[in-house]
Order: sequence, then structure tokens, then C-alpha cells
Amino acid sequence: MRRPLLLLLGVLLVVVGGCASPEPVGEPPVRRVLVVSLPGVSWAEVQEADLPNLDAFVEEAAIGDISTRIGRRRASSTDAYLTIGAGTRSIAPSVDVAVALDPDEIYAGVSTADILQRRLGEVPQGVAYLAAGAAGDLNESSSFGAEPGLLGDQLSAAGVHRAVIANADAAEGYVSDVAPPDGSYARGAATALMGTDGIVPGGTVGRGLLRDDPLAPFGWRLDHAKVLSAFEEEWAWPGESVVLVEASDLSRAAAYGGRSTPRQARALRDEALLRADALLGDLLERTDPETDAVMVVSPVAGRSTPELAITALRSPGVEPGLLRSPTTRRDGYVQLADVAPTILTLLGEEPPEEIEGRPFEVAPPGADDRVERLIEGSRAAGFRDGLMPIVVPAIIAGLVVLAGATVLRHRLKPLGRRLLRPAALLALGIVPATFLAGQVPGVTGHTAVYAAVVVLLAAAQAALTFAIDQRWLGMGTITGVAATVVLIALDVAFGAALQVNAVFGYSLAVAGRFAGLGNLAFSLFGAATVLLGALLADRYGKRGVGLATGLFVVVVLVEGLPMLGADVGGVVSMVPAFGAASLVLTGRRIGPREAAGLAVATAVVVLLFAFIDVGRAPGSQTHLARLAEHVLDQRWGPFFDNLSRRLQASFGGTDLALWALVLTAIIGAGAYLVLTARGVLGPRAPKRERNAPREAAIVGLAVLATVGLVANDSSVAVPATMLIVVVPVLVLRQRRRAPGELA
Repeated sequence: MRRPLLLLLGVLLVVVGGCASPEPVGEPPVRRVLVVSLPGVSWAEVQEADLPNLDAFVEEAAIGDISTRIGRRRASSTDAYLTIGAGTRSIAPSVDVAVALDPDEIYAGVSTADILQRRLGEVPQGVAYLAAGAAGDLNESSSFGAEPGLLGDQLSAAGVHRAVIANADAAEGYVSDVAPPDGSYARGAATALMGTDGIVPGGTVGRGLLRDDPLAPFGWRLDHAKVLSAFEEEWAWPGESVVLVEASDLSRAAAYGGRSTPRQARALRDEALLRADALLGDLLERTDPETDAVMVVSPVAGRSTPELAITALRSPGVEPGLLRSPTTRRDGYVQLADVAPTILTLLGEEPPEEIEGRPFEVAPPGADDRVERLIEGSRAAGFRDGLMPIVVPAIIAGLVVLAGATVLRHRLKPLGRRLLRPAALLALGIVPATFLAGQVPGVTGHTAVYAAVVVLLAAAQAALTFAIDQRWLGMGTITGVAATVVLIALDVAFGAALQVNAVFGYSLAVAGRFAGLGNLAFSLFGAATVLLGALLADRYGKRGVGLATGLFVVVVLVEGLPMLGADVGGVVSMVPAFGAASLVLTGRRIGPREAAGLAVATAVVVLLFAFIDVGRAPGSQTHLARLAEHVLDQRWGPFFDNLSRRLQASFGGTDLALWALVLTAIIGAGAYLVLTARGVLGPRAPKRERNAPREAAIVGLAVLATVGLVANDSSVAVPATMLIVVVPVLVLRQRRRAPGELA
């Protein structure tokens, strides 16, 4: 037992130690940062269009896809810009959502100065975002806890000048000397560089940036000359500065698309892209590659594409590779929240610990064409998201039929009863097949081909496990369950490539995760591990209990080590579940003292992984390092806020989260009382002989489902997904008892 365990641990250490570290940005610090916003642009669009300036920029820049999703929702432009300015996912208020004003403008018949005097008690100079107070209050109580304007405050404290030049107002028929209608303001770009007071010291977002054009969306477009003039004035600032320029015609074209025919919408979009490319070229001519950094970013994705958009960075010392960050840990992908710390790092400033994002890093480009690689990733993400409504119901329907046939097996004909076991083994092969199918060439984009490949792969595993079972009765079940555990463990150890855009992995477009294990994979991994441990104990007795214990340890390491799974919720669920199963397997009673011990062990393991993460290079650290830093600095507020936000994300709000927590506690207590009354658990339970696999499986799965429901942010999807592994094993156990089948 000890030798295989040490061998596997050694392999993990070799894999981890061989991972190359990407290069950080920001060395040496730059003097100025230009952020060019191209809303709604994807790499597929860049590849198809004739955009010479952007193409030339991409050749000398590090590039990637930026995730534009905010939690479970598609981001609006103002959501995205608020996120950039906060360094943490943010949401826009419903009042004055994108209303930013120049000092000399009128809003609702009232001057900007009068509005600011009422809302701030003073009239600062610069662009004013009117909903700054509402945005701050809303995000403070949201599941993300963002502080809109934090980037602006940090830049201001460092003496860095800020300016925004943008106007995406969308109102048909208004004229320059009349304020646009309510609801047509689209100036959320100001929030990217505003302070917490809602003020951007420089730039302009007023109607003076627009010119009449009857053929443009809403009859208006940016005045190229005025945008450049405003930029030159801000770019000439004598000290350090950050200037954001939005190619606002792209937003206007997107807003107008629903009012025109599809063909005309495409033509308007193409024209806006050409103007944006020309603007980018003129802006780049006014920058110095030796001292200036230029970031091109699309804060929102197009409506017809997955929620991934373009980003590119050119800066002194930055090679033309692929962008990534410690929040994604995957080459070619960053998040909106990473923009703020990247800007600060480029200027030589330390990003605050309060933010969610981490600075961009640059990884080698690899042998493939970078743009084509990102396009393929986006296509795969879109394909995966389209598969979910098809594959998941199909699997559920299959499990229902299988379970129903098992319950009614006495009514089946002999052939039907004989087919139950192969059908259950086929069901066990579905999970590994869904992870492997995405690696088969030609599958992406073809639902029928994908389904056929999944069935063939599952059938191949079922045939192998059935043959094993015929030779060694009961080993087919063990082999089928082990296939899921081993495949996921090896995948995570070697970079989790199979998790990407897999049905039970994670979508890069949804962006809940980019590396390690997602919640659905954790659910399958954990449930299969509990069952496999119980099956081993059932077949091999005392030696099997040792094998099960070693298996539990290895799986927790894979799940929780920061360089591997880095899944806090998974560890919080697995440690008590595996611990409870181990206690039952060794004949120990589980009472309040044992439950408290498991809780302490869980906290110790999580903190151990967190402190391991702190000891790693800053560019490689994950969210685990922040957890350790909160503990070391005794910042308990952020620590408990994170737990609260995880509950809110899972159940949809503070009130629902609290009720769900109470309900879960009641169900858990009720289950404990029932099992205690039946003599399964509790201090008065009769001492069992060692090796009680059925009880171990029941207890382990119950704890995993209960804690997993609360500790992860996927709500009931976690315990529900466990059934995909549990149901086939229950079916296999019904036909006949044998070694390897839980009694």
C-alpha cells in the first residue's frame, strides 16, 4: 500500500515541479498607459475583417481572450467598466446606470454642477458619473463585494493622471444643443477610471465628441478629429498617466442592430470596425513603444459569440506571447478584474489586496497560430454550452430508465435482466467518455458526431469492464468507478486539459473556472472516490481499508493543492466526507467529538494548502494565498465575507442563502438523529467490526452531498451530479452480491 502511494505522490511532485512559470508584466515600469476599448470584438471577427492597424499591433503584442461574464450574467458595458475600475466583479445600479457628464452639461434640466453639489457636497472638476454612490452601495452588499472606483483612488494616491474619452449615446434624432432622452446615455466607460467619488479628472464624454452622420447608427458617430484632439491634450500630461479611449461607434452599432435588417446591421458593424481600426492606428502613432504601454481590450462580448472577447498588451519588455493571470492559470485567458492590477503593475504600483483580480502574465506563444488557437477555444466553449441542454437531460433520462428497470427487474424478460449489468457498466463509462470526447478531432461543432463518440467510448469501457467482471466477479464495478477517479486525477495533475469545455468540466466562456477542478467534476470525483474506497474495502478487507485511506489522501491532495485543483469548496467537502467514511471503515463510532475533529481537520488541511500557496512565487499564487494572508493578518471580515458570498452565489441572495443554510443544518441534524436511532452513528452505536463498506459509502456520500451543497457555489447541481456515479453502482449491486459489490 505504502509503495504505490509514495510513487503516485512522487509523480505529482515531478509534474508540479516541472511547470514553467510565466513572465510577469510591468518590468520596467512605464510612464503612460493607453487603454483602447473595442466593445464587442472577438478574435474570429478580427480574423475575418480587414483591420491592418489591429493586425499589426497583435503581431507585436501579447494576446488573449478576456472573460466578460459577471457571475452568472452577461455583463452590460457599465458592468464591465465598473469591474475594470474595481478590480473585482461589479454590477451597475438601475438608476442613472450609464450617465456620466462633462462639467458644462445639463441633465434632466439641471446643470452638472448643481447635481454634484447635491450628491457630493462639492463640485470637483472632471467627468462625473452620477450613480457612483448607488454603485458603491449596491456592490458592497452584492455577492462580489466590489468597491467601484478603487483603481481610480489608487492611481490618484500614486499621483497618476486619469482621463476617459468616450461617448456611446444611443438616441435617434437628438441634436447637439439638446440633451439626449433619458435612457439613451451610454457613457459607462467613465467608471473604469473614476475614483470612489465618481469623478475622472480628465477627458470628455460629452456630445461634443459626436458629429452628424445620417448613415451611421442613430445618425451619429464619433468625430475622429475631436477624439484625437482630446487624446493629445491628455497624453501630453507631464507625469504618469492612464488614458482610456473607447471606439464608441462599435457600441452604437451593436445597440442599433435590433432596429435594422440583419444585413444592414452587419454593414453598420463592419463600418464601425473600420473606423475603430483607423482610430487605433492614429492613437498608436502618438505613443512611444519605449516608454508607453498600450492595452487593447473588449470589455463586452458580441451577442452572437460566447462571452469571450479580445485583449492585447504591448509594453516594454513584454514579448508576443499569450496572456494569462493567476486568476485563470490558463494560457490565453484573463478576466476583466485583472485589468486594474495590470495597469497598476505596469506603472510600478502594488495592487491592493482587497481586489479579486491579479496582474496579467505572459506565457510563451506555443507552436500554433495564437489567434487561431483562441478562436478554436471560443468555438469549443460555445459548443459545450450548447450541449448542456441536450446531454444532461439525456443522461438523466437514461439513469431514470436504468433505475426503473432495476426496481421492476422481476417483471423483465430474462434477456432484459441480463442486460441490466452491461447497461450499468455503460452508464459508468459515460463520465470518462464526456471528458475524452472533446479531444477527438472533428467533434467540436457537430452534436451528432459528439454523441456518437461519447457512446462509443463509453461502450468501449463497458466492454472492458464487463470482460474483467466475467473473469473476476465484482472487479468490473471497481474498474468502472476507478476509471472516473484515475482519469480526473491524472488530468488535473497534467494541467486539466480534459476539463476545458467538457460537459462536466467548465466552460471558458462561463468563466467560473479556468484551471483545476470545476464544481461538477468535483462532485463526480468525490462521489466516485467514496464509492471506490468502499468497494476496495469490501473486496480486500483490512488491506482494502488501507487502500481506501491512501486513496482518500491522494484525492484530497489532487483536489486541494494550489498547483493542482486549488478547490477550497472541494476540500471543505471531501475532508469530512472521506474522514467519516474512514471512521466507519475502521469500526469507529461517529459522535459529536468525532464530528468536531473532522471539522478541525478540514480547517487545518485548507490552511495547509493556503500556506503552501503563500510560499510560491507571487505570479503563481491562487486565491488560496489570499485566504492565508487574511488569516495571518487576522482580517476575519474578508474571510467571512468570502464564505457569505459563496453562499449567495449558490442560492441567489442573502435571505435565500441563510434559509438554505438553516434547511441544510436541519436536514443534516435529522439524518444524524435517524442514523443514531438505527444504531448506525452516535456514541451509543454498537461497536462494529472493521470494514463496513455499505455504511461507509452511505455516510461518506451523505456528508459529501450536504457539505458540498453549502461549500460550493453550484447549489443543488453538486449533489444531483453525484447521482450519475451513484445510480449505476446501486444497479450493479442489485443483481447479485459478490466481492466488489456493496452488500
